[in-house]
This record gives sequence, C-alpha cells and structure tokens, in this order.
Amino acid sequence: MMTVDMYIALVFLLMVISFVLQYFLRRKYNITTPDSFFKFVNNTHKWIEIFLFVLVIIIIGLFWFVQHWVWVYLLIAIGVVLLSLRAYVEYKYEREERQYIITLVNLVTSCILFGLLLVNYS
Repeated sequence: MMTVDMYIALVFLLMVISFVLQYFLRRKYNITTPDSFFKFVNNTHKWIEIFLFVLVIIIIGLFWFVQHWVWVYLLIAIGVVLLSLRAYVEYKYEREERQYIITLVNLVTSCILFGLLLVNYS
C-alpha cells in the first residue's frame, strides 16, 4: 500500500504529464483553448450534462449524510460517463476542431487517478 506522500507525488506527476501532453497536442494539432469550460454542442448535450451535474450535487449531499464508499464509486462512474459523453459529442459534431483529443487525455488521466484511489484506499 502506498503512503499518502507517495500518492500525492504520483498524482502530481500524473497531472504534470497530462498538462505537458495537452500542451504538445494543442500545438501539434492546432487545437484552440475553449472560451468556457461548459461548451455545449447542441441542446440535448447541454441538458444531459446539466442532469449529470445535478446528479453529482445530489450524490455529494447524500454522501455528506450517509458516508459509504458506494457514493464515491457512483461519483467516479458519473465523472467517467460525463467525460466520455463530452468526447463522443465533440468527435461526432465538431471533429474538425479536434477538442475531443484533449477531452480523451482528460478522461484517461481521470481514470488513472480514480483507479489509483480505488486500489489504494478501498
């Protein structure tokens, strides 16, 4: 089992690698930085992301009162679904902007971080 210091160092290293990879991918493929974090492709995409965000808020509220690991697993699953949905929609509707590449890097980074968290602290 990893110590907390090792885990923090590994998370920091993974985040640095992710940011460097995103920087080089943005330069290589000429990917622009979006104006805002919430950039919706269409109305359906907007409402699905709003629904998932409200669901996350509800789960955080439930976790506050009923502290059980199932809620953490559910939060992780919703995060993965949210990033996967965003990558799919960006690929399908705005393929020429190539923003889906950055979203996929964020998805992989998040999955690795959540995997480390689940393996070490569950």
